[in-house]
Amino acid sequence: MRTVLITDVRYRTAMAVIRPLKRAGYRILAVQASAEAPLDPPAFVCRSVDECVRLDGSVHDAAYADRLLALCRAQTERPALFPIGADTLSAVAARRAEFQAVCDLLVADPEILDSANDKRVVARAARACGVPVPREFDVANGERPVFPVILKPRCGEKLGLHAEQRYAVARNAAEFDAAWARMSALDPQCLVQELVEGPGCGVCLVMDAESRPVSVFCHRRIREYPITGGPSACCISIYDEKMVAQAVSLLQALHFVGIAMVEFKGGRVLEINPRVWGSYPLTEAAGSRFAEDYIRAASGTVFAQPDAAYRRGQRMRFVLNDTLSVLAHLKKGHLRVAASGLADLFRAKEALFRFRDQRPFWRYLRQTLRKGTRA
Repeated sequence: MRTVLITDVRYRTAMAVIRPLKRAGYRILAVQASAEAPLDPPAFVCRSVDECVRLDGSVHDAAYADRLLALCRAQTERPALFPIGADTLSAVAARRAEFQAVCDLLVADPEILDSANDKRVVARAARACGVPVPREFDVANGERPVFPVILKPRCGEKLGLHAEQRYAVARNAAEFDAAWARMSALDPQCLVQELVEGPGCGVCLVMDAESRPVSVFCHRRIREYPITGGPSACCISIYDEKMVAQAVSLLQALHFVGIAMVEFKGGRVLEINPRVWGSYPLTEAAGSRFAEDYIRAASGTVFAQPDAAYRRGQRMRFVLNDTLSVLAHLKKGHLRVAASGLADLFRAKEALFRFRDQRPFWRYLRQTLRKGTRA
């Protein structure tokens, strides 16, 4: 039985990688650096996990990559590696050749990862291949923005910010001055773009070693928490051929390898998340073979065409975050949104809860309630 090492299993997305791969016949080794998870993560009590491993120290340690390499070498047969966290992905990318010598994985060069994380580089690449992006205002050189606008660091995740802290909206000059002071302090080269409103959509892809698409999955956000622009609390699987073509074109222009989610709003590209994204559990809920396709492509399988076999119209919710989202909409008087949220109690799958494997959900719920609703 082939072993897959899945890292950073403290993230709630890990369960949607672990369970489908176990069903596909793989041996699952759940890996977590101790410093980032003082308590045993929910994945450690998952019935689909064959072995749990705590690595000493932190993902930020200089020796972290060495510890992960040693774990790969310790397997009796060549394993596959599925990095979930951005920090692990960066550590592996920095020593890509060494990891490729001992395990199967798909990861881009560090320079390509940096480009995919940089919203300005992504916008330029998108424009160069004819993919629409929001208008950007060159405020640093005196261009006056046309309101409303959104301000964001070029790479908010590298600053250690939560999703709702990575942007500021300004609808007039006074709001802009305050937002500019805050965002430019975080990143002197922050972006100022026209505000594109409406539901966000994601085109999620596995790109093989030759930057060819091997698996595709699309989703649309239904509700977020915080409702002013946080991560997905509820989303639905869709398919949009035009967005898929644009996302593939953009990732190939960057020579990207691995997993990425290209975020769209109003038909325009906002950014790339070059890693496992927050609403990833929808892939499992909709029956996608996304994780399995990654392992097969990492092992050298060439796909004649991208695998897009999954249920369209499948809803998925994170029960805690979505409950808070519905309550916030009720407080704001958004009755239609709140009513839809109540209906999703019956029509949306919960991201983590499974009747035959309940312990990870209850552990996640307890740990999250102790520290707040961010996960």
